[in-house]
Amino acid sequence: MTTAPVRSGRRTGDLTATLLLIGLSVGTAVVLFFNALLWALGGADNSGAIALGGYLPLAFTVLGAVAGIVALAGRRTGFWYPLVALVLSIVVWLVAISLVR
Repeated sequence: MTTAPVRSGRRTGDLTATLLLIGLSVGTAVVLFFNALLWALGGADNSGAIALGGYLPLAFTVLGAVAGIVALAGRRTGFWYPLVALVLSIVVWLVAISLVR
């Protein structure tokens, strides 16, 4: 069984976008984690919100990065996975910050 050849320009753009989004997602998750850590050090008493805002963005980032790499290996469009993980991380963090206050 043969597959249709993929244009190299589209493939390179998808690879570049996926890797940049994975890097941006990892950086954002680390910043959000340390911000949630500052909530805990600042005396916030809602530990569930601190865990939600600190650990769930890291989990979304790992899942988005793994899914994006697997999609790239399978020659599918892969930039959607880290992009969705980035958006979900920010949304979960915003929910957590509303619970902390």
